Amino acid sequence: MIKNKCIHLVFVLFLGLISCENNKVVTYSFYHWKTDFNLSKEDKLIIKNGGANKLYLRFFDIYYNAKQNKALPIATTQFKIKIDDVAKDIIPVVFITNEVFNTLDESACNDLAKQVSYKIKRLLKTHLKNGNSCSEIQIDCDWSRSTKHKYFSFLQQLKTYFKAYKLSATLRLHQVKYREETGIPPVDSAVLMAYNVGNIENIEEENSIISASITAKYLERLSDYPLPYDVALPVFEWAVLYRRGKVVAILNQYNSEDLKVNFKKTNTENIYKAKHDCYINGTFIYQSDLLRTETVSKNDLKVLSDIIRKASQHPYETIFYHISSPLIKQFSNNELKTYCYY
Repeated sequence: MIKNKCIHLVFVLFLGLISCENNKVVTYSFYHWKTDFNLSKEDKLIIKNGGANKLYLRFFDIYYNAKQNKALPIATTQFKIKIDDVAKDIIPVVFITNEVFNTLDESACNDLAKQVSYKIKRLLKTHLKNGNSCSEIQIDCDWSRSTKHKYFSFLQQLKTYFKAYKLSATLRLHQVKYREETGIPPVDSAVLMAYNVGNIENIEEENSIISASITAKYLERLSDYPLPYDVALPVFEWAVLYRRGKVVAILNQYNSEDLKVNFKKTNTENIYKAKHDCYINGTFIYQSDLLRTETVSKNDLKVLSDIIRKASQHPYETIFYHISSPLIKQFSNNELKTYCYY
């Protein structure tokens, strides 16, 4: 009798665990990376369906200006619509080239932190209203061993201007595997960028955006990375333009008609050769230039996400890059959830 009761209890607990697993809420969010903030109704619905009610919004970039010997902001986002009905939580993101920290001295880098904080605060004051909130600031920089000290000093200084905010930084695969050389950034959390892992300069590269085999080589130490982290996955496509074997442009917008009219197929499946001089979205293309198209398939994304989930061994938020990509519309809400940690 007691044995039967124990069996019954184990069975009930087992059913309870299955029920909890099935009822688990899986949420995800997005990056917005265009200069114009002008989302369609469909874009807004996609963000809403993610359930996180959060948007990582690139505010501006910082590049080194050699003529002025300064690091200057460029490509500040132009707000064509209000943020109000897009997401409750807005996370400003600032992209900074590694050249900035390669070139400036530490004093100038600390001064840059002050200027960056002022610009972020001005944009927040202007555009964050009517119930929207901001609790986090994110810096995107692919720092290196030689720049880590100045970059980390910049981050520490920036934190003093945002004491009430969480500070996060993006993280590349090599910075996970070789953390002793590249260091651990002095931030509250990180976001692992699991894309753009191939060698875009190599014309023979199959797909520089996504590669599960390359990514897997860098994940053996992911589970014990000493910062809390989330994961950014790619849902975008582009075409890389080569001239005399060198990259001269990336076409973020093109279509099948552009390829049909202006290019001919080569013996390699995703590489095309220009038939004549032409323009595509403002980029001039010479006859005989080569174009490699790169995209992210549902199967490739599933394989990649499974590898990361297995390597992580603990929950993380999934952020898709990026909401303005036409490719995102080919993925359903349920499909996107399968790429998240659950």
